[in-house]
Amino acid sequence: MPRFGFFAIREFHIAIRDVTHLRDMVSLAQLADGSPESLEQLSAANDLVYIRFERIDGGDTISEIPAYAGIVPQVKDAVKRIDVIIQAGLPLDEKGLRQLGIELDQIVARMNDEYYKYGEEVNVDLYAAETNLNRFNYQIAFALTVLSALAIGTAVLLIGRRETISKLEFLAWRDATTELKNRAWMSANRDGLLERARLSGQQLRLFLIDLDHFKSVNDTFGHHIGDMLLKTVAETLQSVERPDEVAAVRLGGDEFAIMAIGPSDDLGHRLREQLNRFADLDGHQVRIGASIGMASFPDHGADISTLLRNADSALYAAKAEGRSGFVTFSPAILSQIDLQLGEEAAIKQALDDDELFLVWQPQFELASGRMIGAEALVRWRDRVSGTVRLPDSFIPTAERSDLILEIDKVVLSKACAQAVRWVPVSAGDFICAVNVSGKTLQADAFFVHLVEVLQQTRLPPARLQLEITEGVFIQSKDALNTLAKIRKLGVSLALDDFGSGYSSFGYLDLDLNQLKIDRSFLNDLESSRKKQDVVGGIIALANSLGMTVMAEGVETEGQLAFLIAEQCHGAQGFFMSEPIEEKLLTNHLIARRGNLKARAGSKLNLSA
Repeated sequence: MPRFGFFAIREFHIAIRDVTHLRDMVSLAQLADGSPESLEQLSAANDLVYIRFERIDGGDTISEIPAYAGIVPQVKDAVKRIDVIIQAGLPLDEKGLRQLGIELDQIVARMNDEYYKYGEEVNVDLYAAETNLNRFNYQIAFALTVLSALAIGTAVLLIGRRETISKLEFLAWRDATTELKNRAWMSANRDGLLERARLSGQQLRLFLIDLDHFKSVNDTFGHHIGDMLLKTVAETLQSVERPDEVAAVRLGGDEFAIMAIGPSDDLGHRLREQLNRFADLDGHQVRIGASIGMASFPDHGADISTLLRNADSALYAAKAEGRSGFVTFSPAILSQIDLQLGEEAAIKQALDDDELFLVWQPQFELASGRMIGAEALVRWRDRVSGTVRLPDSFIPTAERSDLILEIDKVVLSKACAQAVRWVPVSAGDFICAVNVSGKTLQADAFFVHLVEVLQQTRLPPARLQLEITEGVFIQSKDALNTLAKIRKLGVSLALDDFGSGYSSFGYLDLDLNQLKIDRSFLNDLESSRKKQDVVGGIIALANSLGMTVMAEGVETEGQLAFLIAEQCHGAQGFFMSEPIEEKLLTNHLIARRGNLKARAGSKLNLSA
């Protein structure tokens, strides 16, 4: 009987897949050598290859495929050199990455060649075994005169052989979860598809697809629902496949690709519509959501590597535009990416140089007119130019990267340090409000940081309020768990921009203290009956649930009069006060509280 070498062919296929993925991550890191995300992806891919070639023995594979023994040292050397680049940090060594990309291309090509050679050897062994078995079966048939029974046995053997070959081909070229073509298939066939398009004078369009917030789906609903989501996406992609013209591939994780030969059509827009919808997955309504980037031959590149880079740049631009978009590559995109990466580097430098500072938006109780709190608003003062940048100019960039985590930590630290200095001169219910992003709430380190800041500053937790948006509640269970722990500390929670986002009243049964009416509802409030009904309804709802209501963006006397008439608890906006620096707010607090302590002969150290 032949030795099929199932273990060897499977292990070799997995090794090819992992090294191919590492090569692609090297290309991505080379394109964005200053991006923390590309560094993280490169590190993860390198760790995967390290585990494959260092910690998994591979002895059985080498015994089956001797050529594998010569490839292993090359891969190990590449892993060590990439580790050196990773440890050096950002920006990554672009020259070193370029050289490693060339070497990994050569290694992958050699691995594919050896993989195919071994497959041919397996086929030859199987054919020879079949011939020998047939001869042996005939000898037994003549000896025992049971030809009919042995004929059935031979048929079963041949059927089993065909099934074995089919199973091997499936394992080699298909993704186990979605049954789409896999990365190994794409590596083996992409150049052939390009050549076919070149010879026929047609376009080859390469679509890269990345699911939005897939990790949040796994965290919120579990990996079972995550797998169902992947299969749902696969069904959509399979529906557009056409033999020899359109191929759908799962590259790994939540990343997919479509390669399409033929004239331009609306495929990208159709995919965007079909992939950005809600799906019923085991009783859960889950929004799929996907961003798509596309590059085509010959307009955007003459080889696959260039097309991949440019399609990935288009995908990056689609995500930067707010996700769930479809972007076709253009040279201008590279400039946009450079600007994005340059802005991220500038924000990081601003954090390192402590260029961020806070101003405060006073909040007033409408029934009495007294100041009951202040919202911390971050500003960025450039030390070179002296200009002050508002959050709208840099927070969106920070939110597209992990820099928002650091900004939120800095703002919280500064706000709590100032809030504790206001304790002696403010009323007992005076609260400092701080905005926190959904991404920050998903990070375990934020809660630890919050506890440390409260301990270091000795700020009473009741003096702090965190403002969150409705989007937090659909992102992950981690965020909800963090909110529950925050409430146990005694810190209050306000639901910011209420009514402007997902607007699900199901969130109101959470342990919230306050609703903040989005400023969009106050625009034209005096003349819009519909807006008056909405604002009045929100106030009545919050009052019935025992929550306070804070209206933001109050800019006219008419708006203020309406809120007072509807018994809104509090308001903030330019009509009462613009955002002011801490010194001026301190003076206001002293003036409103009076000089009783000064009369008693005590002195306040407000700058400590």
